[in-house]
Amino acid sequence: MWKKYLNPIRIRNAVVWMLIAGGVISFFGAVLESIWLVYLTYIIMIIFTIVSLIFWRCPNCKKRLPLKYDKETELSYAYVCPKCEKRFFDDGTME
Repeated sequence: MWKKYLNPIRIRNAVVWMLIAGGVISFFGAVLESIWLVYLTYIIMIIFTIVSLIFWRCPNCKKRLPLKYDKETELSYAYVCPKCEKRFFDDGTME
């Protein structure tokens, strides 16, 4: 039976895009010599770290997932937890 959960893959992808945006903001902050853009980048990095620590967990066993992606166990639509070996999907369902 499939059960719904808070999807860590989508949350992780969103914060990675936010981190990339922070890098772009930091670049423009350095070019424009704007200190408030650099501070905004620091805030984005802190938010990225906090969200990654809170939400990058297996929905089944609640243990932290590795920060490094493994191409053998992660597909674009599914992820297999290395600890409990349950598969969870990008659409918010789990085996």
